[in-house]
Amino acid sequence: MKQMSFNMGFEIKMASGPISTPTQFIPWNKKTDSSDYTPTTTLKYMNDALIGMNYHVLNQFKHLSNTDTQFIKNYLKNIDPYFEIYAKSSLRLKDVYKKTEQPKPPQKLISDFENEFSQAVDKCFSNDNVQLKFIGEALNILSDFEKKLGNAFLYNFTFEFSENFTGQLISFYSFLFHIRTVTAMNHNDQVSDSAFESIRCDSISDYLARTDYTANDALLYWQFKKLTTPFVGVSDVRVEKLLVNPLEQAFFKFNHNACSLVNNLPESFLTTHNAVQLEDALHQIQVDWLLGSSCGLLFRLREEFYGLQHGYDKIFWPEASYSKPQKVATLNFCFELSESDFLNSKKTG
Repeated sequence: MKQMSFNMGFEIKMASGPISTPTQFIPWNKKTDSSDYTPTTTLKYMNDALIGMNYHVLNQFKHLSNTDTQFIKNYLKNIDPYFEIYAKSSLRLKDVYKKTEQPKPPQKLISDFENEFSQAVDKCFSNDNVQLKFIGEALNILSDFEKKLGNAFLYNFTFEFSENFTGQLISFYSFLFHIRTVTAMNHNDQVSDSAFESIRCDSISDYLARTDYTANDALLYWQFKKLTTPFVGVSDVRVEKLLVNPLEQAFFKFNHNACSLVNNLPESFLTTHNAVQLEDALHQIQVDWLLGSSCGLLFRLREEFYGLQHGYDKIFWPEASYSKPQKVATLNFCFELSESDFLNSKKTG
């Protein structure tokens, strides 16, 4: 029996800068671009295949044969780790969602956002190419949604998106993240001193820096809250005004992420662990929120949007901001996948 296979070619146009920024994604047409269409094996981490397959998902499989469509539907989740990571992390968050003490937003607000954002994604992918600079419309919708929520995305556990919309967001994120990874690969191929000038991509620290520090700061803030609770609302208001309130303001000023984490978690989560367990739990839940929550998905997408709008060097790699601008380039990829590529595929840990 003949194996199913899928092949695709595409190019990514770049703008010059200390780190080149993608401006346009153009899939090749097999008929008109046949001279360049020589599929090879995928990159080591299948970055090129993940970009191409997620593009077709977001493009709703337009101009794709039934066989190719079925191949992507059958195998994309086998090679894209972010679907499995999301499933595992979101499962660990179920109890936090149930016990959250923060007010939950109206369901209509959530469904309206899903419809509006889906329309913006459809608009981005409606043509035969993706103009990445026009992603600004989706960014504006994200900003408006956060304002209407009345609560920041950061460590927000108050709602979950529908399954279909979540899948669309994961594909969109994976498409943008892996475009950034091939941009980093191109940059590293051009640097003169790879020991000092290379850049790297990280699925956690690119969005949440030093989660271990945040966990430690959160422990300190939680101890502060427990110790000062008896002094809040006492008859001598000077204690609250001159000590408790100024200290709390200082915590928020210098440890904003830690304070947000503690204030968004249900108290039962904080009280059921001893000090050693709580430190590990606070670190783990940051990762789970980022990789397995609806707001974590929006948070990561927004950072990718900012990178495309303002330049990757401004958002992800500020250490490269003063580097000599790289030449304007067009990155070309052409890959082929077959069913045999998945026989020994490893599951995400």
